[in-house]
Amino acid sequence: MKKLLFWSGIIALIVIITMFVLYFTGSAVYSKFVDSITTLVQKSKTVEISSNDIFDNVESARFGNLSEFAVYQNNLNILLQNDESTKTDVSVPTSGKYFIVLKYRYATQTTGSGTLEILLNDKTYLGLLDNYAYYDFNEKVYDRYGNEITPEQKGFNRSYISFVKDASRISGIPLTLTLKSGKNRIEIKNLRSAILIENLYIVPRDYYLNSLSYSKYREKNPKDIGTDENKVIVIEAERLSFKSDSLISITNEQTALVTPYEILKKKINVVEEGSYKQSGQEIFWTFYVDTPGYYKLALRYKQSTNRGVPVYRRIYIDGNVPFADFLNYSFPYTGYDWKDFVISDVNNKPYEIYLDKGFHTLSLEVTTGIYEDTIRFLQDSVKRLQEIGLEMRKLVGNNLDPNRTWNIEKYMPNVVKDLTVISKKLKTQHAKLVKVVGEKGLPSIADMVVSAELIENILRRPERLPFYIDVLSEGASSIAQRLSELSMRLKDQPMGIDKIYVFQGSIDKYAYKSTFLISTYEELQKLWLSLFNKNEPYSVYEKVDEAALKVWVNRPVQYVETLQYLTDTDFTRKTGIRVMFSIMPNEQKLILASAANNVPDVAMSISNWIPFELAIRNALFPLSYFPDFFDFAKDNINIETLLPMVLDNKVYGITETQNFYVLFYRTDIIEKLGIPIPNTWDDVKKILPELQRRGMNFSIPMCEQTTKYFNTTAPFFFQNKANFYTKDGLKTAINEENSVKAFELMTELFAIYGIPEQVASFYNSFRYGRIPIGVGDFGLYITLLNAADEIYGLWDIAPSPGVLDESGEVLRYQVAGDRADVIFAKSERKEKAWEFLKWWMSKETQVKFAKMLVNRYGPTYIWNTANIEAFKELDFIDEKHKKVILEQWKWIKEVQRHPGGYMVEREVSNVWNRVVVEGYPLRTSIDRSVILINRELESKLTEFKYIVNGKKVKDFKMYDGMKNFLRTVLNRGEGDEN
Repeated sequence: MKKLLFWSGIIALIVIITMFVLYFTGSAVYSKFVDSITTLVQKSKTVEISSNDIFDNVESARFGNLSEFAVYQNNLNILLQNDESTKTDVSVPTSGKYFIVLKYRYATQTTGSGTLEILLNDKTYLGLLDNYAYYDFNEKVYDRYGNEITPEQKGFNRSYISFVKDASRISGIPLTLTLKSGKNRIEIKNLRSAILIENLYIVPRDYYLNSLSYSKYREKNPKDIGTDENKVIVIEAERLSFKSDSLISITNEQTALVTPYEILKKKINVVEEGSYKQSGQEIFWTFYVDTPGYYKLALRYKQSTNRGVPVYRRIYIDGNVPFADFLNYSFPYTGYDWKDFVISDVNNKPYEIYLDKGFHTLSLEVTTGIYEDTIRFLQDSVKRLQEIGLEMRKLVGNNLDPNRTWNIEKYMPNVVKDLTVISKKLKTQHAKLVKVVGEKGLPSIADMVVSAELIENILRRPERLPFYIDVLSEGASSIAQRLSELSMRLKDQPMGIDKIYVFQGSIDKYAYKSTFLISTYEELQKLWLSLFNKNEPYSVYEKVDEAALKVWVNRPVQYVETLQYLTDTDFTRKTGIRVMFSIMPNEQKLILASAANNVPDVAMSISNWIPFELAIRNALFPLSYFPDFFDFAKDNINIETLLPMVLDNKVYGITETQNFYVLFYRTDIIEKLGIPIPNTWDDVKKILPELQRRGMNFSIPMCEQTTKYFNTTAPFFFQNKANFYTKDGLKTAINEENSVKAFELMTELFAIYGIPEQVASFYNSFRYGRIPIGVGDFGLYITLLNAADEIYGLWDIAPSPGVLDESGEVLRYQVAGDRADVIFAKSERKEKAWEFLKWWMSKETQVKFAKMLVNRYGPTYIWNTANIEAFKELDFIDEKHKKVILEQWKWIKEVQRHPGGYMVEREVSNVWNRVVVEGYPLRTSIDRSVILINRELESKLTEFKYIVNGKKVKDFKMYDGMKNFLRTVLNRGEGDEN
């Protein structure tokens, strides 16, 4: 035992000594490297120039001779609001392919790219207009932990000259129009924010595409004039001059492999890989050359997303592509490592660029490179496979006889031929890509071969083709799904960039030669800090300034960081009120926190049912006590969303974010089936037989829930003018006549008309075409926008179906409340808290916060603000869709909370289950539930002293809506409806 302890001690001592040696050695190596990079970066910053001046230089270099090359130009000077269009005649000397260049200006401050619909010779094109932005680096901003915050980005207040780009983000060149010789009628329609089109130019394709070879480029520039082996200019990539798309973001990568870096503090140090991936996105950097000559280029970058697959960039120097090799330059896959890469030819000989003394601009534009043809083929194949699946569904219906065979070519003459062509082309395209990606990239493109082989196997027995609809186009692992996801992976060209080198000689002295010591030092330092640093960022247990307003937020850290920055730079500067945000660990424990006297001043982003649960336990301060509350609420939000936060003629919260339920439908499928978009539930019943005959169906939110919650059942009650409770709140009203009608509608849709009782995922069923129409919410909308590329442009939304009342009006009521904000009763800063909430929920703050979220983290972070006017100004939602959502929001109606409400919600669900699943009669099922509900309501009202000793002491007042509530409050002198 003594020997064991001795040797264990020796081994432990050796390990500790080794760790100390590695730590201090790694620290020295890293410090030396960081110092060298810092020195080089500082030396590179010899002269400063504004982003506006840089933009002028680039635009002049790129379009200075535009008038000479344009075959047609027109000074339009027309302001196009959303959904407005203009027509003009365009004349060209010869038939062919041309690009459009526009000089334009955004009429309002917007961060989204402009979108145009161009109708030319009976063909419709979709185009994008760049909306350039830059970061204000003049003042670095830090959070309370000393972490650097992404600086605010700003738009240029100026006119732009730019090519109209391909809105599909597939083409590596601008939108290409096919014009005939002579006059062509062109119509331009604006689909987004208002835009002033000043000039229109038509230019030939060779105006943009440089076919000059590298050897010719060298010949036309000066001969070699000597080099300085120590000459290097280092550009930190995050210090970009400007960018063509506000969605490109700079961020922190917490690794010692990039600079600047600190283990304890976060630094903005890279261009984010995931935000810089869409064709047409371009980043501009500026540097100063004090000695003319030939310079090489190198990047420290990462591409970790597409395994083994290189990504492509178009490289510009001073606004133009210097030679053809830079039109589509490939950058190899790096894995999760950051690597230094010298831009070289196929023989690994570095390209050299001639640079005069003075300012120069380097820009990298995302392109799809050699993948463009493959992506288009894959997307066309997916569409054809979906068409084949739809045609077969129309032919065979929903119920297939397993013993039947089909002479499929009699009914679908081209189906075997089309599938054969797809299979052969898949193999051809695969062979083409193999030459580019090599063996490492084979797993990333393997779906092409797998799909080709699946098609070949199916075609061995074409008479049984209808039995393979799921394999072809509808299943989660269908061929269509495989090819769609592959096309999306190839279309995305992600690339993170740490720094750029412009140098002469060799880069070896500036690059990492070995990362082992540095990585070891980093990990040991993190291990050491983890033993002592117990506080998580924005923890509710963290000690904060006692004088500051304490706010707990039920959101991830990205939201809280952005909110803290916005508050510090706007609200605190204006009011002097300091606000400290913390991330809420669990919103459902707020009741326990209140009981323990451990609550903040304000809680934000909590579910809209929680304020009632807190208020009935006297934990919250009524916001309706503030004299301006109702005026503020009516001016900024839909007041109907406040109803769940009402208790005893008081309102205890304000709605922060808002959901919506609208009708989603596949335009391609609905048009082929020739069915109308339903306006009422009776219309839905009429289209169901046609859908079901084709093996399709309709979905409503109830289909995706086992327990049917109020958000899915309440609309049927509201649309039938039914209530859940009696006016005094003592009993349930689900057995009243209108309530029975609601039950009949929501059970018959399933039991009689065949809507599916369970839909695992409406999103997937919608993509595959199995359920091409149904009611969905904001979450589905965001998912379709960002993750369903294969049906891009093939879906739309409309107001939710409703019930036609006796006056001829369609009642479309849906719930919409999402998250809410509250002030706690024990807060000593209630006035300051209300000032903060008014600032937070104001139109200006909500618009700014929404734009900052998307600009920092991408379009999946669209903010569903409850401020109606702010929602109207959001850039990242289609204006046509925005009108539909705003129309649906006119039909918001919420369920008022009740102490026994959980039993009502549960029993409404149980009635549905007994009728639809178990087959029991509706009336007896309702009567059974009424007994259970009333018993529980009496118990809960007794608990909260509304009933004492079996006698009612006071009513638990139930309201038909907030208008009814405001009339009651007005009569009691507690508020003002006007």
